Amino acid sequence: MPPGKRRHRVAAIAIQGGWHLMTGDLLVAEGHKILYTGGVGSCVVVCLWDMKRLIGGMAHIPHPTSSLVDDPEIPAHPASSPDRALPLLFRLMEKRGARRETTSARLAGAGNMFGMPDDCFIGNIGRSILDKARNIIYGLDLIINGESVGGGYGRSIRFDIGTGEVFITLTNGERLTL
Repeated sequence: MPPGKRRHRVAAIAIQGGWHLMTGDLLVAEGHKILYTGGVGSCVVVCLWDMKRLIGGMAHIPHPTSSLVDDPEIPAHPASSPDRALPLLFRLMEKRGARRETTSARLAGAGNMFGMPDDCFIGNIGRSILDKARNIIYGLDLIINGESVGGGYGRSIRFDIGTGEVFITLTNGERLTL
């Protein structure tokens, strides 16, 4: 690979009716597809949806800033941080026809999975990712119309691009829809 060039892979796995995303990845889909990700603890999952064109995207974001993961020896994950993931995710959606005025965001995750004090970096990492994601979403002139964030439970997220519904299952058994 030439110097200065970094390759990334999208670790989405085909599932019935859609795709299963891995941590640090993002994907855009159209129509009646499902985007799914699990194992969401302190990570933040952002789902963007254009309600008129039925275009949606999901990013599973594990770090608060790209400066924590910008190592040329490590292959870049497109959704490693909000500053890397969210502009790219929306740009990919725009290439398929999405528009700002009909696109909104839903967020999930940012849990404190280890019961650490809020003033500890590990205990605060989910909040840091969430705050940065919100700021970038607002900077893209998008609205946030649903969140399931915080707490001490993990989450699985299933995003139905055809309806815009985001189905969340918490590890305590609770289910909710955004």
